[in-house]
Amino acid sequence: MDATDANRTALLVDDEPGSRAAQLTRLEGEGYSVMAVDNQADALSRAKQTLPQVIFIHLVTAGTVSFIQALRADDSCRHIPVVVIKEQPPVKHVPGRARLHAVPHDSW
Repeated sequence: MDATDANRTALLVDDEPGSRAAQLTRLEGEGYSVMAVDNQADALSRAKQTLPQVIFIHLVTAGTVSFIQALRADDSCRHIPVVVIKEQPPVKHVPGRARLHAVPHDSW
């Protein structure tokens, strides 16, 4: 990991403990310094305080749409990319992996 990788910060929003633990492990393995929260209020507060480089949110997390709308309405956070994690049935060659979908800034 080089100096630029050391600064990769992510906020993980997932209200399912098992999924949150798996995603946290995966993101840390990809070189992110990850802060994990389990609800929308904590996520918005943490995003404003820390300004992570990217936010990963699990699709079944309650309040996903309202969280992204609130994030886009805040001048300090509207630039932060949001990646929605959508669970998919396991694929033979990549078991248990989730699909990631970027949410464009101007779509909210």
